[in-house]
Amino acid sequence: MGHEEEMSDLAVPGKEVSAPTSSLRNQILASLSATVGGVGAGLALGYTSPAGPELQRSALQLGTSQVSLVGAAVPLGALLGALVCGWAMDRFGRRDTMAAVSVPAIAGWLLVAFAGTLGQLLAGRLLTGLAAGGATVAAPTYVGEVSEPRVRGALGAGFQLLLTFGIFLSYLIGKYATWSHLALASAALPVLWLLLALWTRRSPVWLLEKNREDEARRALVWLRGRRADVSDELRSLTEQVREAHKRRVTFRDLVSRENRRQFALSLMLMLLQQLSGINAVLFYTTGIFQDAGSSVAPELATIVVGLVIVLSTLVSVVLVDRLGRKVLLLASDALMAVCLLALGVFFHLKGSGSADSLGWLPLASLMLYVFAFSIGFGPIPWLMMSELFAPEVKSVASGIAVCFNYSLAFLVTLTFAPLVTALTQAGAFWLFAGVCLLGVAYTAIACYETKGKTLQEIQQHFRDKEAVET
Repeated sequence: MGHEEEMSDLAVPGKEVSAPTSSLRNQILASLSATVGGVGAGLALGYTSPAGPELQRSALQLGTSQVSLVGAAVPLGALLGALVCGWAMDRFGRRDTMAAVSVPAIAGWLLVAFAGTLGQLLAGRLLTGLAAGGATVAAPTYVGEVSEPRVRGALGAGFQLLLTFGIFLSYLIGKYATWSHLALASAALPVLWLLLALWTRRSPVWLLEKNREDEARRALVWLRGRRADVSDELRSLTEQVREAHKRRVTFRDLVSRENRRQFALSLMLMLLQQLSGINAVLFYTTGIFQDAGSSVAPELATIVVGLVIVLSTLVSVVLVDRLGRKVLLLASDALMAVCLLALGVFFHLKGSGSADSLGWLPLASLMLYVFAFSIGFGPIPWLMMSELFAPEVKSVASGIAVCFNYSLAFLVTLTFAPLVTALTQAGAFWLFAGVCLLGVAYTAIACYETKGKTLQEIQQHFRDKEAVET
C-alpha cells in the first residue's frame, strides 16, 4: 500500500490505449499468482483465534498476556515488512520481492510449529507478520501494474478477498488441528506462493524504471496476448515513468497546503478502522465465545464469522462503486457501534447472571459486526488512500499511512486483554462502540465522496477548498 497506489497510477495511462484484441487470461493468472499471498497474510492474522486457547493449555502454558503478545507479534512484524518491502520493490522488483517475502513466511510457520519456548513462538510470529506486511504492499502493487484499466478494479480487489479467505481457512483448519499442526498446514501456502511468484512475469512498469525496455515489451506482450499491439501502452508507460521520476517528493510536501487535508483524512480513516476493535475481535473470536458461555460451539462460531467476512467482502466489491465510499463508511460505523453495544450489554448481563437465555447474541452481534466492517471500514480506507493523494506524493503518503495502520493494529491487539482486565469485557466493547459513533460523526462532516471522480477532480476539490479558506 505504500507504493502500490503510486504504481497503480503509473499503470493507468492518461488515455486508455489498451488494444481491444488483448487477452485477459494471462493478466488473471499473473494477478492470482500475486494475490495468493493474501491467503498467507490471512492465515497469519487468523491464527491466534483458534490457537490461542490451546496454547494456554499446551506444554508452553502461556498466560493471557503472553497470548496477547503472540497475537500482537504479527502486526508488529507487518509494520517492519511494509517498511522494508517498499525499498525492496524498487531495488529488486515486485515479482522477486514477492518470492523473497515467502521465505520468512515459510521459516516463521516452521518456527511456530516446532516452538518449545515463548521466544521461539514470538520469533516465528514476527517472521510471518513480516511476510504478511510485505505481501500487503507487493501483491497489490504488482496487480495494479500488470492489469488493464477494464479489469484492474476487480483484480485489485482479489487481494483483500483472498486475505479474508485466509482468515476463514485458519478458523476452519484450527477446528480440527492442534496449534502446531495448524502452523504446519499454513507453511504450505507460502511455498505455493513462492513457486507462483517465480513462474509469473516481472512488472513492465518496474522494468521500464530500470531502463529495460525490451524486457518490458516482452512482459506486456505476454500479459496482453500475442495478437495485442502494445506499442501505444508501452509508450504511455514510458512517459509516465519519466514524469514520476521528476516528481519524487519528501514528507515536508505532505503537510503543505495542497496535501495536508488529504493526508489528515487518510490517517483518520486508518485510525477509525483500527480503533473499531477489529483486530481484537479477529484475534480473540474463540475466546469471546468461550467467555460468553454461548450455546454455539466456539470453534463453529469462528468458522461462521470467517465465512461472513469472505462473503461480505464480495458484497463490498459490488457496492462500493454503486453506493459510494461515504455511504458505506457511515453504514459500516453505525452498524458496528450497534453490534458492539449489544456485545457489551450481553457481557454486562452475564456478569450479573441474567444472560442465560441470550447465548445467541454473541454470534449474531459478531456476524453483523464483521459484515459491517467488511463492507465499509475494512476495504475503503485502503481504497481512498489510493484516490486521495496526488501521484507525486502518493508513495510517501501511503507508506506513512500503512505504517500508522500497522502500529495501531499492534497496539490494539496487545492492549485488548489488559483493557478487558481494567474495564471488563462490557466496558471494552462499549469503548470501541464509542469510537465507532465518533467515526459516524467524523465521516458525515469531513469525509469527501470520491465515487465517480477522476484523480484530477479529487485534487482540484482539495485545492479549491484550501483556496477558499486562505
